[in-house]
Amino acid sequence: MLSKLSTLSLLTLGFIFSCSKPSFFMNYKDFNGQWPVYEKVLFTLDEGTEYPVNLMIYIRNNKHYPYSNLFLIAKLKTGDSLLLCDTLEYAMADAQGQWLGKGFLEVKESKLSWRENYQLPAVENINVQLEHALRSYNSEQGIDTLEGIVGVGFAVEEIQEDE
Repeated sequence: MLSKLSTLSLLTLGFIFSCSKPSFFMNYKDFNGQWPVYEKVLFTLDEGTEYPVNLMIYIRNNKHYPYSNLFLIAKLKTGDSLLLCDTLEYAMADAQGQWLGKGFLEVKESKLSWRENYQLPAVENINVQLEHALRSYNSEQGIDTLEGIVGVGFAVEEIQEDE
């Protein structure tokens, strides 16, 4: 009986992972429902790729996230060289206030495109830095702690032929 359960579990996991895009790299930084502005999220890729890829950002938020959008500053570096620095805005909720991410419980995950068909340099130790840059309406001061953010992820995905 245990053998049949193990086989069924492995087949189910294989099916789930076969439906997602292959990732060259994927990692998450978890927060306890708050993302402090001073806490930059850092990821390090061991090496670049020989082919173009998609750079994706994942945001996990809960119902305590008080905004309908999110501003991020995303940087890609190798050593002392800055390859990319983008200020990004993403919609997190629709006009009715419904979260756009996926998930059936309190936490929703949004998959956000940073760069598509991007050629990473063929070097070692490529660093990705993400930080939030949200401000309150009519305020020049940034928000110190972003409530409702559970996690931030980064992925380098292979481009599928049907794209």
